[in-house]
Amino acid sequence: MGQVLSQEEVDALLSAVSSGVIESVAEERGMIAAPARAVAGGREDKDVRPYDLTSQDRIFRGKMPMLEVIHEKFCRDLRSNLSLDLRRVVDVEVGDIRLIKFSEFINSLPLPTSINLFRMEPFRGMGAIIIESNFTFVLVNIFLGGSGKGRFRIEGRDFTPIELNFVRKVVVNALLEFQKAWEPVQPVKIEFQRTEINPQFVSIAHPTEIVLVVESSVDVEGNSGLIQIVMPYSMIEPIKAKLSSSFLGEGASYDDKLWRNTFEGAAREAVVDIVARFGQGAVTVGDLMSLREGQIIQLEKFSDQPVDVLVESIPKFKATVGIERGYKAIKIL
Repeated sequence: MGQVLSQEEVDALLSAVSSGVIESVAEERGMIAAPARAVAGGREDKDVRPYDLTSQDRIFRGKMPMLEVIHEKFCRDLRSNLSLDLRRVVDVEVGDIRLIKFSEFINSLPLPTSINLFRMEPFRGMGAIIIESNFTFVLVNIFLGGSGKGRFRIEGRDFTPIELNFVRKVVVNALLEFQKAWEPVQPVKIEFQRTEINPQFVSIAHPTEIVLVVESSVDVEGNSGLIQIVMPYSMIEPIKAKLSSSFLGEGASYDDKLWRNTFEGAAREAVVDIVARFGQGAVTVGDLMSLREGQIIQLEKFSDQPVDVLVESIPKFKATVGIERGYKAIKIL
């Protein structure tokens, strides 16, 4: 603006805006466009919003309870694993599970960052496990005998090969626990691929694609940090129904003896049809229509050969034909 308004002019302008004088005058002169209106069936809709059909944005409804179960089991197992490796008291708490655009997530990461890529068969694509930069140096310091209490400068430096080896050990163990946590829901095989330091070199998803971020908060005797597992939503979408199912409980993967005995008893009392097939032959339709009482049909088996015994039309046993206490009978071979 070339002209600076005085206080009186500012007050008059605010008063005019609040009273609606300026807006009405501006609309009359065509300076402000009227709200968009859509006419459909003679009615006007004032709440019309544009929608881009080519957008990658999706609408997600509902939660995934089984994913939360996987996350909780992963945190429990990771706590024990890290405690053994670091020989310190480690606490791993369940963090958030959120959906976010990949571009927003990757732009929030500092440089350098320990980004470790992995594959999770049979799912397509790649995921990443990310250890917070400052916490990475805490882990390395503890591995080398330090207390991890000092301040670490992360800006403007890269990880050394020794630091990367220590971090890779933690990552591989974490991926192994993550694989075990998936077993009750969906058996998977997770393989570590490589480590990246620059977030711009990570392209596990399109920038506009939605990714799933699973966060775990790790505390090592007062030194806390964040471990994040990131997977494209399209990676787990094929089993979304499984992950959205109701909570199974801790003992769901174990055999329930009461139910097993009940089902076994019911199965043993079930009635099935057993048929002994003495043999079979082939005749023409004409011969079949001319058959009379007393005529003989020759089968493909001799009288002393074993016959097939079918249970519910499925061949199950071989048997010989005979008589038992005046009844025709078969003897299972």
